[in-house]
Parts: sequence; structure tokens; C-alpha cells
Amino acid sequence: MSVTLPAVRAFVEVARAGSFREAAACLGVSQPTVSAAVRRLEAAAGERLLVRDRDGVRLTEHGVRVLAHAASVVSAADGLEAELAGRSPGLTVGFMGEAAGALTAGLLDEVRRVSGCEVRLRRFDFDDPSCGLLTGVSDLAVVWPPLTTGDALEVRPLGTDRRAVAVPAGDPLARRAEVDPAELGGRVWVVPSSPDPVWRAFRHPGSIGVPDVVGEVGSGAIEETLELVAAGRGVALLSESTDEHYARTGVVFVPLPTDHRCATAVAWRRGDTRPVLTGVVAGL
Repeated sequence: MSVTLPAVRAFVEVARAGSFREAAACLGVSQPTVSAAVRRLEAAAGERLLVRDRDGVRLTEHGVRVLAHAASVVSAADGLEAELAGRSPGLTVGFMGEAAGALTAGLLDEVRRVSGCEVRLRRFDFDDPSCGLLTGVSDLAVVWPPLTTGDALEVRPLGTDRRAVAVPAGDPLARRAEVDPAELGGRVWVVPSSPDPVWRAFRHPGSIGVPDVVGEVGSGAIEETLELVAAGRGVALLSESTDEHYARTGVVFVPLPTDHRCATAVAWRRGDTRPVLTGVVAGL
């Protein structure tokens, strides 16, 4: 069975929107048309790529792998259309939380310089640590590894940051210049609610050897995390630079020892060979 661009585009749009109805509205076609297009792609795959549940539409494991390739196909087609029309396709750069700040600003300047095209910046939360790359929303992203991506993405380190614990301003640790993980037992922690198990595990206090986690409160974004910490609901494992970008009254960041660090990286879809993107990557 041949794979058509409309079927690929419909699949990518449903994955992005999380809804057949919203995908149909974005594509300007009927919902049955989108459903039929996705069924054709699933027939070619020989199994389901998307499943419906009470929260909307989610990707199967195979669907996640297929999406990375499908998003590249759609991006390439959009780039071709833009080139034929004599206009720049532009690039969308995704980022998340601690990956913001000076590194992101520097990357954007370099992308603009090398590509000479419009650059759009899009912010993501804990529900998408790939910052739109796996759903095809972004072309390039500043991410906070490690990620569960298989071989779908290329990841290039940009730098590292010291890890820190966010505590309420009235906490006894707030007056400390540094805290060891062994001193952090017996506490409730605010942890990311993310579908990526590798990314989530690295941001769990267990990753730094906290001896006794007595409870967990889920959070979907950095702002929510800081609100929960300020309200005394728990403490959180973040990075030292979070305090620079997301200063919050009532929250103090206490650094961990210097050997506890996290990374910031730039990522893009493996196999995305559009000249505008390969030019940017080569110039980084």
C-alpha cells in the first residue's frame, strides 16, 4: 500500500493536536476525512499508531517512532512548497524551562544569522520534554536531557548547570550555601508529571540518592512547581539557573555539591536534511 502525503500530514496533525476534530479544523477538511487518512497509514503500518482514550488521542509506541519520520516528511514538503513559492519556510525553535536564558538567546541569534529566515520561539512544559520535535511542532529545540527518543533525534550538548533544591523561604535549608542529598530525606517532593520515563526519572530525587522520599506531588510545569514549593507542599529538584529565569517570591534555591549537574542541549530530528536546518546545525 502506497503512503500518501495527505495521510502522513493527517497523522502528524492528529498527533500534534491530540484530537481528530481539532486536526480536521486545522487542515480544513472533515473529521471523517482525517480518520480515513489515518486508517490508511495504519493499514500500511499493519498496526495501530494512535489510540483514543478519555483524555483524547495518544500515540502507541510504534506511533511515536513513526511520528518522528512523518514530521520530517511534512516539514520537507512544507519547505519545498515555500521554496517553489520563493519564500523562506522559517524555523520554529522549542525550549523548556531551565533550557531558557542565555543559551537559548545565543542559539536563536545563531539560527537567525545562519538561516537568514524567520525564527519562531515556542515554549513547552513537562508533558513534552522533546519540546515539539517528536510531534513535529518544532524544527530545532533547546532541551534538558536525558530524553526517551530512541534514534529519532540528534542531540548536541550546549553546556551544563549545577543542580539545586527549591525550598520554601522559611525552610531551615534556605539559609544554607549548599546541601548534600543525604540531608534531604524525610521530605515530600514536587516531581514532574511527564510521559517520558527517562526524563522524569532524572528529575526525581532518587536520581541524586535522596535516602527517604516520604511523598510526591505531581507538577506539569516549572511555574506550577514553584507555586507548590512556595505554598509548602514540597521541595523540588531543579537547576541553579532556574532562579535566574523563574525567580519566585517565597522560594529559595539551595545548590547541591558541584558534582551534581544537569545538561542543556540542542536537538533536531534525525534525517531532517532540509538545507535551512543542516546549515544551522553545521554553524553551531
